[in-house]
Amino acid sequence: MLKNPSGMKPFKRNHVYLNNNKSVTLMKKILVLILFVILPVSYAFSQESYDLNKTVRTAINNSLTVSAYQNNISIQELNLKSAYGNLIPSLSFSGNWTRNNTYNKGGTTYLNGVPLDYNPYTSAANSFSLGLNSSVTLFNGFANYENIDLQKESIAQLKTTLEQAKYDIVIGVYQRFFDVLKKEKIQKTNEDNLAVSKDQLDKIKEYVNVGKKTMSDVYKQDVQVAQNELSVVSSASDVSKAKVEMLNYLNEDVAKEIALDATGIFIPEQTSELKTAMARYSNFESLVKNALDTRFDYKAAVRDITVNEYRLGIAKKNLYYPTLSAFGSYNFSSNDINNLDNSKILTFGLTLSYPIFQGFQTDVTMQTYEVNVKQKKEDLIKLERQIRSDLKKALYDLETSYKQIEITDRNIISAEQDKLLSEENFRIGYGTLLDVQVATTNLNNLKINRINFLYNFLLTQKQIDYLSGILKY
Repeated sequence: MLKNPSGMKPFKRNHVYLNNNKSVTLMKKILVLILFVILPVSYAFSQESYDLNKTVRTAINNSLTVSAYQNNISIQELNLKSAYGNLIPSLSFSGNWTRNNTYNKGGTTYLNGVPLDYNPYTSAANSFSLGLNSSVTLFNGFANYENIDLQKESIAQLKTTLEQAKYDIVIGVYQRFFDVLKKEKIQKTNEDNLAVSKDQLDKIKEYVNVGKKTMSDVYKQDVQVAQNELSVVSSASDVSKAKVEMLNYLNEDVAKEIALDATGIFIPEQTSELKTAMARYSNFESLVKNALDTRFDYKAAVRDITVNEYRLGIAKKNLYYPTLSAFGSYNFSSNDINNLDNSKILTFGLTLSYPIFQGFQTDVTMQTYEVNVKQKKEDLIKLERQIRSDLKKALYDLETSYKQIEITDRNIISAEQDKLLSEENFRIGYGTLLDVQVATTNLNNLKINRINFLYNFLLTQKQIDYLSGILKY
């Protein structure tokens, strides 16, 4: 048997050492797998599940904006009640008691030049009165009736604005809900990439065992694994921050642990499905027409014009028409409360008033409402133009997102082939480990880009639904 002049240990013993490491690594993997199975299950029990419907309901129920609009509607309903009350005669009751105490110390007074003396005296007199008073406006150009219509239209406008506020909240929920789903998808992609890099590390160790690679490749791949682990941690942090942002938007406790349930949300993956989704928005004019028919901000703008027209009508009636009112009163009075009904007075009549000149106040009020009506109509035209502009830009964004996904899919196919080729070249010794790492990183980046583009497509789709009035909750 030949001696080993260099004194180096046989390769077989090194092989046993690596096999021992392999066994330890396998045990670690099994332990980690058990932890990954047990911990998420126990952790899930402490998380509250939120699907899209629950998220929307929570956001609306907790919204301070919605609460403020509901309070304003309640106040406006009281104004309507007051407007109805102005048609009914008023009735008031009054009572009065007066006591006069008089003291005179006496003296002399002259009557036709003749002095007359009188003694000191004290007197007291009581006065009692009761009365009923009533008045009602009989005619003021029917401004009182038009005021009722004004209050009704104001309530309808507030309710319409409230619905628009709810839809603003809904689109905000979609933005944050999709953001969490997107970042969870990115985290999963990074975890898969980490698993691939760990698998590549195990293969390199096997190559070292058979003498095909050196420990230098092990160290290089271990660095790559560490970088991928950092990417997983970073993406997990992004998910947590996105959930905090969503909870804050819902006015919920940001410390709450939640899990999103995407059940019921159709997420197209194939380009054919994306094309089908885009086909829904092919008729631009139909989208605009639906927006003008259903969008609550447009309806609120129309009602705002009506409200100001009612105010203008009331101002004109106050300027051009007289006011005719009726009044009546029934009073009892006496110096003795026991004989209160000895004196009775019934008074009734009509009052006619007409504003001839009030320092231009009434005329200025009418002209102000005329300007308001004109301005509100111009604002409505601007809103219609803005709707058309926003819809057109959103359609361009949707088309761009689709094209980005389509091109990314082509790049992914090419990157997958590059990765397979680099791995095979590295296995046979033709390529380097750096080629494998670059190809794997490029593929992972493309997958992440596709996730971003896909969720941009979904969010743009919901934005178009919102702008066109198709979005429902």
